[in-house]
Amino acid sequence: MTAPADTSPLPAQPMAARTDRRIVLNTGALAASSLWRIGISFVLQLVIARLLGAQGLGQYATALAWLNVCQVLSELGLPQLLVRDLARHPERRRRAFQTALFAQIVAAFLIWAGVFGLTAILPYQSETRNALLLITASLPLFAVTSVCEMLFQANERMELVMGVEVAINSLIVGASLVVLWQGGGVVALSAVIIATQTISAFVCLWLVGRGQLLGAPDNRARESISAGLFHLWGLARPFYGLALANVLLHRLDILLLSVFAGETVTGIYSAAYLIVRVLIILAQTWWQSLYPTFSRLRVQAEEQYRRLAALSIRFGMMAFLPAAALSGGAADWLLGVVYRGEDHSAALAAYGVLIWAAPLFLIATYAVNLLLVERQPRGSLLIAGTHIAVVLALLPVLTAHWQALGAAVAMVTAISASALMGLLLLKRAAVPAGLPQR
Repeated sequence: MTAPADTSPLPAQPMAARTDRRIVLNTGALAASSLWRIGISFVLQLVIARLLGAQGLGQYATALAWLNVCQVLSELGLPQLLVRDLARHPERRRRAFQTALFAQIVAAFLIWAGVFGLTAILPYQSETRNALLLITASLPLFAVTSVCEMLFQANERMELVMGVEVAINSLIVGASLVVLWQGGGVVALSAVIIATQTISAFVCLWLVGRGQLLGAPDNRARESISAGLFHLWGLARPFYGLALANVLLHRLDILLLSVFAGETVTGIYSAAYLIVRVLIILAQTWWQSLYPTFSRLRVQAEEQYRRLAALSIRFGMMAFLPAAALSGGAADWLLGVVYRGEDHSAALAAYGVLIWAAPLFLIATYAVNLLLVERQPRGSLLIAGTHIAVVLALLPVLTAHWQALGAAVAMVTAISASALMGLLLLKRAAVPAGLPQR
């Protein structure tokens, strides 16, 4: 009776150590990549604001917002679905890679065609329309990068994601600065995205082949996944809705402001959000790095999974709350740099409200990811849907009255509602990780 009790904990120790090392590596890699991307993106948008003015910054932010939405549309919800499943069934990697690559490339071309019709409807200036058409031409190339990075994440090789992201984003900023200093505008900056996305696609394919990440062909994996694109689409639909909702969490405010308030207000809001985005992306990176580990531990070691989930939200809040409370001075200085010493009180007022979106977003995305791990993607979609519904209801009205400040209030209210919905759904689903126990 006592022998199993004495020996059973021993194998868990090496597994726990390997898990800890992998978590540190994954989190560090994605955090480094995100911080680098945020830093160089800030430099680029600072130069755009100085050389092209608030209107140019608003046009560039609008084009990028539409690009991000179209990228998620072209992914069809496959990355999150396959990261979760391939972390548990690595023998299916080759077939999943082939299927996802074909589906996303086809979707990319269809969405790019749809953008042509969209530009005839949107009330944008001609330069913004041309930039939108050109920047979305990178969608088929993005599909290749997306599927490769899905494979990196499923293998818990976040350092590969970091390497690609750091190199390509550095190239984007470097080439964009050259274009700006030579007198180029937003349309020329869009062409830079196409060139760099081409390089990214080839680099990712090379890394997949070099690392032998596809594995050997497996007939059993072929039988389970080759039920066809329609079967895969049926599995991915909840993830597709969630991914689209997730990108709208970050971009819906810019899209609505560009339509209802114009380029100037969009530029003011973008300057304030540029700083808040540091914490927002770090929150997303934190859960993105833990998601494949959560998925694996949920099957292999449930108790360890629940301890890790509880610790991750507690340490996250311990970091985010002080950062939000103490960032006002840095924000004032950074906004002064953006506006070259001119009056930036409107952006600073928006920032004072918007900064509290970061810890609330950490809670909301925590609930989203745990519900995905628990195979309840519709609950995750409901969280995102709550956010979007509140933004759609409040942002146009509040922006009309208080411009950028009103948009900030609408966003924080929406994220608060989604965080509350997430905690309620976790409790309702009897997912105890991280929740107070009574």
